[in-house]
Amino acid sequence: MIEDYYQQMQDVLSNTVFQEYGVLGLFLNSLLSATAIPLPTEILTSALLVGGENQFIIAIVLIAGSSIGGFINYFVGFGGNKLFVKFKNKKNQKDLKDQNKSHKILDKFGWSAIFFSSWIPVIGDLILISAGVKRFEFKKFVLFMIVGKIIKSVIIVTGLGALF
Repeated sequence: MIEDYYQQMQDVLSNTVFQEYGVLGLFLNSLLSATAIPLPTEILTSALLVGGENQFIIAIVLIAGSSIGGFINYFVGFGGNKLFVKFKNKKNQKDLKDQNKSHKILDKFGWSAIFFSSWIPVIGDLILISAGVKRFEFKKFVLFMIVGKIIKSVIIVTGLGALF
């Protein structure tokens, strides 16, 4: 039983599960990858490019999946802030200081942290969650996040496309 579970995890981490579904698998891969689950999209992107899939379609799918994942992160943070306020009376001062430290990157770099968050695995997802917690203006959040994800996706797809 443990060996079966281990094999399933290996399939997910090596992207063979997503590869079976082609572009839909890439969408799911990029969506999950953008929600703090460390699943690299580059492996599947490469496989699809080698298989002859259109670069434009791959880029659009990557942008859509990762952007939706970014929205999920923002709203997790936005909703998580309500939970924090509800239970903050139970927290002591040390816990409040720790919460402030978790926003350090976002406080230091502001909107540029949201723009570059798509380039930083896992921590970038936490930056987007922090933006929700801190109630960053949603329109600006969408602009900075999507532009960052578009630039990253285009560079990845064209770079890998040039190799294959």
